[in-house]
Amino acid sequence: MKKTILSLFLLAATCISYADNNEARWLRDVRISPDGTKVAFCYKGDIYTVGIAGGVATRLTTQPSYEANPVWSPDGRQIAFSSDRHGNAASRWWPRIAPDI
Repeated sequence: MKKTILSLFLLAATCISYADNNEARWLRDVRISPDGTKVAFCYKGDIYTVGIAGGVATRLTTQPSYEANPVWSPDGRQIAFSSDRHGNAASRWWPRIAPDI
């Protein structure tokens, strides 16, 4: 419960800071990792991760297609997401390629 409240507070603080730049409206599909240390989210059609305490987000997808709906695997090592890369909304897995995904 404390993690959820803290996460929502951090998300709200992030949105408020983005509101000054008029960019908060693009932040979508926020998902907390199973261990509670990372957040995956969709921003302008790409998937990003960031530490629960904030900081610089890491962009995981760079395709011209639209990616959304990130979901962590139960062990937190992979992220599934939907993508229209091939003209339809299909699910994809993003394998963990670095210790700080």
